Amino acid sequence: MAISYKYKIQPEKKGDKVKTPSIPITLKGMNTTPIEIVALIDSGADVSVIPQGLAEFLNLDLTKGKNIAHGVGGVVNVVNTILNVSLGKNHENYNFNIPVQVILGPDEIPPLLGRKGFFDKFKITFDNKKAQVTLKQITKSFF
Repeated sequence: MAISYKYKIQPEKKGDKVKTPSIPITLKGMNTTPIEIVALIDSGADVSVIPQGLAEFLNLDLTKGKNIAHGVGGVVNVVNTILNVSLGKNHENYNFNIPVQVILGPDEIPPLLGRKGFFDKFKITFDNKKAQVTLKQITKSFF
């Protein structure tokens, strides 16, 4: 089975709007009520990313796992942690933990779903002409 999502229209800093392969997901932190957000599926990101404000709302521990990350935007301070993610549509639902980097500082970056922990769970097809992204669960073969 597969789940398809239409691209979402997101505002850019310059005021323009762009269609992106963003999907609704639910995040659950430590002792908090789950929150539904829209996250960008980013094939260029090694790991998933969330801003500090969202991590604080989810009551994640930001005192351990501090590090520095290098990306398109330069060098940033991060905290490496694990986050519970749920997504689904109709009768198909998935729940799993993924590694994330919390970007410390102003919330200038949207939540991103990167390759490690997310892309290895699905075959992901981007169809720009249809403005649609499709996720198909990867099943492990046993030989």
